[in-house]
Amino acid sequence: MSKKTLPNFLLFVLCTFSLLQAFDYESSGYVKYLYSRTTYPFLTGTFNDQLLHARWNQHWYFGQQWSFALESRWRTYYGNSVQRIPDFKNQIVHHYPLVDLGWTLVDKSEWFSYLEFDRLYLDYQGEKWECTLGRQRIAWGTSLVWNIIDLFNPLSILDFDYEEHPGSDAVRLQYFTGPVSHWEVAYAPAKTWKEQTAALMWATHTGEYDWFFLLGIKRNRRMAGLAWSGYIKDAGFRGELKISDAPGKGIPTTHPLPFLSPLTANDRANIQAVVSFDYSFSNSLYLHSEARFNRDGVLQNAGYYQWQAADADMLSPARWTLFQEVAYDLSPLVRADVFALYNPNDHSYVVVPSLSWNMATNWDVYVIGFLKEGAQNTEFGAMGKAGFLRLKFSF
Repeated sequence: MSKKTLPNFLLFVLCTFSLLQAFDYESSGYVKYLYSRTTYPFLTGTFNDQLLHARWNQHWYFGQQWSFALESRWRTYYGNSVQRIPDFKNQIVHHYPLVDLGWTLVDKSEWFSYLEFDRLYLDYQGEKWECTLGRQRIAWGTSLVWNIIDLFNPLSILDFDYEEHPGSDAVRLQYFTGPVSHWEVAYAPAKTWKEQTAALMWATHTGEYDWFFLLGIKRNRRMAGLAWSGYIKDAGFRGELKISDAPGKGIPTTHPLPFLSPLTANDRANIQAVVSFDYSFSNSLYLHSEARFNRDGVLQNAGYYQWQAADADMLSPARWTLFQEVAYDLSPLVRADVFALYNPNDHSYVVVPSLSWNMATNWDVYVIGFLKEGAQNTEFGAMGKAGFLRLKFSF
């Protein structure tokens, strides 16, 4: 969206805001400062960057059934990455297929500032029905690292600074058949039929487990999946399974690789699976293990296939990836955490230690590092080694 349209849209927001003040209103948000220091295997020198990130969440309630949400985020980047990394600015922008509610405010050599509205929806809640229309977060799946049945916006554990995750321009309808069971249908339109996403999910509870069954279509590929969440004794046990049309039956990849076969080269159905275990001890020690399998994943050169994997609705181009996490509360206000992602085929890995400190009411400090190992063509070898320091104020 152009800069010229920003004043008109902000005027619309202010007028809407003034009209809605007669109703119940809630407001929250945060302001964050993030400093990073990164080195990349394919670029020389050290990259020092700074990010100022602000978020404002607004919710209006019209009686007991209707509500309206408007949430925005503003980010200003300054540093070497803005100037030297190819296509850096385009990667900052989340591209929605139909409605663009983002504006570039500053675009200079080492500066880039961007404002966007990533939530804008109307919600109705009846006795058994709930309908949500607009830009919203649709979060499906049970696993804590890889949500393979989330057809709309699967999360990435490495994207630690965007807790809310992107929204989807969609219509979502839920029908509750009991306290722990419901039907759900969601539809995200697009400019062409092949780019649209639609899915039907049934959630139920049996014994000690929650179960989720899914049918859907995304990028012109049919999909069926299931997920579960429960316990084996006192340990959490989760998993997801998805079967879909062959990658070659969907929209062709826009990221060809010279001299390498594409991920969409075969005609067999794609199978992806995730299994997860986690356990919390009484002394706050937390252990979490997870494994991800992709039938069409490659055994080598996974680093070259990242974009093709995204085109084919794969969370990773690799055949296998393993995850292990250990966390512990050093005090009621300080928590230490370290997790690792490991590819057993190309032996690349990334280790991510972090330390969080609630230093005062509404104030938090977070330190995190990315320590990778592997050749550039491996799953994690192309990642940079990085350290981050974040200060956050919530309101």
